[in-house]
Amino acid sequence: MSIRLLTLSIALLVASPESDYSNVKLFCKDLPVEQVKCGGDDLDKQFSRSTEAYEICDEKTQAPCCRKNRTILVECKPKKDVVCIGEGASVPEKWDGTEVAYHRELSCRYVTGYDYRTALILSVFMGMFGIDRFYLGYYAIGLLKFCTFGFFLLGQLVDIILIATQTVGPADGSDYLISQYGPILSKVGMENHTFYQYGSYYYKQQFLTHDEH
Repeated sequence: MSIRLLTLSIALLVASPESDYSNVKLFCKDLPVEQVKCGGDDLDKQFSRSTEAYEICDEKTQAPCCRKNRTILVECKPKKDVVCIGEGASVPEKWDGTEVAYHRELSCRYVTGYDYRTALILSVFMGMFGIDRFYLGYYAIGLLKFCTFGFFLLGQLVDIILIATQTVGPADGSDYLISQYGPILSKVGMENHTFYQYGSYYYKQQFLTHDEH
């Protein structure tokens, strides 16, 4: 008798698959990385550091656009037979591996065409005339350097160091255009919501500031 009831229950579940998913409360955006694919097979090829960047997408390669907030929006597709709640939905569904369930933001470098090597070469050889600052969009400082012979060469030396260490970038707030294996420097900082990783666990460290006055 119990075997018949079990067989009947399985048959009902197969006949009405929606009953299988009614208790699923998992959102697709919370899926582990092994159960979802974001960006497509050729994302790494399209998203190279030398081309990731232009504000206007490359229509030939369909390279994704990096926005001014230094994030890129990519499509995420759960793998076949994964059940979860998609973006903007309220009920779970079973995905076939080809449908977009949600979008995810990835970090990227936002550049508008200012080449790092060009800026550094101009600073070394033409910095006393302010050409490097003109190139980067700092016209007032460039004019002052031009009129004072690079602040008597002292300003040129300072700018060479600042540009070489990528402390000074383009005036529009973008990043330098650097080849994929070029000397890209990333700034690392801490804030009130910084997460620390120890092994496979994440710890949230809160830095509290106190007013001493």
